Amino acid sequence: MKYIVYLLGFLWIAAGAIAILYTDDYKGFLKGLLTRLDRMFLAMIPAIFGLLLLFAASSTTHSGFIRLIGVLGIVKGVLIYFNPGGLFQISKDWLDTLSGQGYRLVGIIALVLGTVIISWIQ
Repeated sequence: MKYIVYLLGFLWIAAGAIAILYTDDYKGFLKGLLTRLDRMFLAMIPAIFGLLLLFAASSTTHSGFIRLIGVLGIVKGVLIYFNPGGLFQISKDWLDTLSGQGYRLVGIIALVLGTVIISWIQ
């Protein structure tokens, strides 16, 4: 199970580093991803990551926090799938108007979160 946590942690670190270093390319990639892929497929991505975190949480020292992140991922997937009140389009529009500094902030948060999760592996 700890290999799942390693994988997800390194994915967060990689995504954060890319968001910080290649902000414009990252913004274009996310915009293209959100327009090309079907919303139902996009809903599966955070839900699967959330399920993986729930299963692997027992291999960390702060399993409650990891389970919380997993539950939030599943909730995010459900919200994207059911799209209450056009929430997906609102979020997509918000990402389009987010500045480069905003994407760098998201990258810093992902980088820190990935590092913290890896450091909590037993």
